Amino acid sequence: MNKISVIIPAYNAEGTIERALLSVIRQEGAFNFEIIVIDDGSSDSTADKVSRFAHEQNIDIDLVRQANAGVASARNAGIRRSSGQYIAFLDADDEWRSDKTRKQMVFLANSDYFVVGGGYQNRFISADGRDEHIHVTYQMQLMKQYFQPSTVILRKEVFSHIDGFSEGRRYSEDALFFYYVTHQFKSAVLRDNVINYADDKHPYASGAGLGSKLWKMESGELSNYTELMDKKLITMPKYFFLVAFSLLKFFRRLFISKIYKLRMKNGDRNER
Repeated sequence: MNKISVIIPAYNAEGTIERALLSVIRQEGAFNFEIIVIDDGSSDSTADKVSRFAHEQNIDIDLVRQANAGVASARNAGIRRSSGQYIAFLDADDEWRSDKTRKQMVFLANSDYFVVGGGYQNRFISADGRDEHIHVTYQMQLMKQYFQPSTVILRKEVFSHIDGFSEGRRYSEDALFFYYVTHQFKSAVLRDNVINYADDKHPYASGAGLGSKLWKMESGELSNYTELMDKKLITMPKYFFLVAFSLLKFFRRLFISKIYKLRMKNGDRNER
C-alpha cells in the first residue's frame, strides 16, 4: 500500500492541533499515513499535546521541533523527513473532511494528474454538478489561486523537480510554490469541499491569520511575479498585466475587509 506523508506545520496551535490530527486518523478507507508534525518554535503546549495525542491514540507521530522560521521552512523540513510516495499538507488550524483522502486518491489512481487539491467554503461547487474537477493550468493559476495547501495531495516525485517552498518568505510563499507546480505538472482541484477551513473564518477579512495582513500578502504576491519574470516564466507584458490585475484585487479585498469588519462590529453592538 502506498504511503501518504502528512505534513503539519504548527505554531502555537495548542487549541486546534488535536482536531487536525483527529481528522487524519478518521479518514474513510484504509490508508498508510505517516504523520509528521513540525513544531515551528511554539511557546505554548503544542508539542505536549501532539505527544499526548500519539500516546492516547496508540499511533506513531514524527514530532520535530525547530526554532521559529515560518511555515515554508516547516513544510520543507517535513518534506525532507517524509518517506511516502504521496505528500499531503494540513495546517494545524484546518481539518480534513472524512472523505478527503478517499476521493483524492481514487482521482489520482485513475488519472495522469500529479497534483490534486479541493474545495473549501464552497469555492468550486458547480451549479450543474457535472464536472467533478477543474483542470488547473499554469495560466489559470497565475490569475487565481486554486490551491489551499491543506487541500492538496501530490506525488512525491514532484519534489525531484521543485525544491519546495521558498524559505525566508512568510507571505504568499504557497502561491509561488503552486506557480512552479502548475508550470511543470498536470494539476487539478476537486470541486467538492475537502476541508473545514480554520473554523470557517473569512480567508482575509476575519482579522485572524496571515491572510488578514493584506498589504504584506500583496507585497509577497508582487515579489512572486518578479521572480517568475526573472526566471523567464512570464514575459514582461504579462508581468505588468499581472501586477495591475493583482493590485485591483488587493483594493477589492481591502474594501471587502472594511465592510466585513464594519458588519461584525455592528453585529456585536446589536447583540448588546
